Order: sequence, then C-alpha cells, then structure tokens
Amino acid sequence: MLLLLSVTFNTQQSRYNTKPAKIEEQLKITDELYTVQFKTENTGNNKYNLIIAIDLEVGASFISPFERKELTGKFYMDFGSYDKINFDGNIIETPRAFAVLDRMSFEPIIWVKENTTYTQPLVLLSEGNFEVFGTLKFTIEPRCTLEIFPFAIKYQDGEITIVDAKC
Repeated sequence: MLLLLSVTFNTQQSRYNTKPAKIEEQLKITDELYTVQFKTENTGNNKYNLIIAIDLEVGASFISPFERKELTGKFYMDFGSYDKINFDGNIIETPRAFAVLDRMSFEPIIWVKENTTYTQPLVLLSEGNFEVFGTLKFTIEPRCTLEIFPFAIKYQDGEITIVDAKC
C-alpha cells in the first residue's frame, strides 16, 4: 500500500514539474527578495513565447499586471516600437494572482505573492537578424523599490535568445 501511494505521488509530482523541452534559461537576475529568469520558446510559424519566471522569497510581493487600478510600480513590460518583432496577444500569468485587501489603502489589490510565470506570445515580423530592447519593471515589496531590468531579444541565424542589455 505504501509503495503504491509513493509511486502515485511521484508520478503526480513529476507531471506538475515537467518543463517544456525546448526552453532554456537565457538571462537570470537574482536578488535577496526574488529571482527573475527570462527564456524563449519557439512555437512555430515565426511565433515565440517570451517567458519570465519570477520566484519570490517568503514575504516578497509585487502588483500584478492585471490590476485594473493605475498604480505606480505594478508589473510592466515594454519593447518600445519595433518593426522586427511584436507582442502577439496578451500576457498570461500563471498562476493567476487574485485580489486581497491591501493593508495600506484598505482596497482590494491584485498582489503576486507566490512564484509566478509570465508568458508573452511574440510574432516575428522580419526574417533577418536583429536585436530589439525591452524593459521589465515592478516594485518589490516589502522593500518598496522599483526594479528595472533592461533586456534584449536577439534573433540571429534562425535562433532567438534573451540577453542582458545593461551597458
């Protein structure tokens, strides 16, 4: 009975921890309150996913990009305007954060308080080699600091990668 329970648990555990085969970490940023990992995934037909995994330490949080209120410091990602690559639909938050009563404003706010992955579908608009620059921003709590991460998406010889854009 114990052996059967162990096999069942291990099978379920491995099913949830499975990662897509063609995703490799390309840029990693570590801090005492979080780790941010940028990755790309080729989904075919000149379409890709930009994947941003944010692992939070206990007690750390930031405001979800799905928060409807205009709040300074909520999760935000931008490319500027480029004619080589573009967003292809909305960003996907997994797991989806939910509203909780904010202790400062006494209003419900969508706080991200657990490890979360953001997937932004992308579409290539050019088949030539290029490099575009983007920025990821969010305010990390409880430190209350605006975290800004410049990054570059590099497309060369049919391969797309994320690289550090800091000078």
